Amino acid sequence: MTAQTATGHIAQDVDAVPAKPEHKVGQLTTGELARERARLEAALHRPFAAEIKRLLRSRLDGVLAEQADRTRRRDEDTAAAKAELATQDAARAASAARTAGG
Repeated sequence: MTAQTATGHIAQDVDAVPAKPEHKVGQLTTGELARERARLEAALHRPFAAEIKRLLRSRLDGVLAEQADRTRRRDEDTAAAKAELATQDAARAASAARTAGG
């Protein structure tokens, strides 16, 4: 492989790398985040140089971390909402019992 061919191959690799999203990962919608994950996972299956794969893996790790954080927050919010509803139901039941017994 000549130096010119090697340089052309590297340039071709760089051109094939998925572009970074317009916004930071934390600012992407859930759908945009899922599409970015799919794009990066697909790109990791392509024959890129090791340093490009490290870059892609790093970007994918950021996307996965954001998705995990959103899932954790959603689960915490759901649990808090359920606890609040249970508290309200108990308060209504106690009030109804006092009214009926009173």
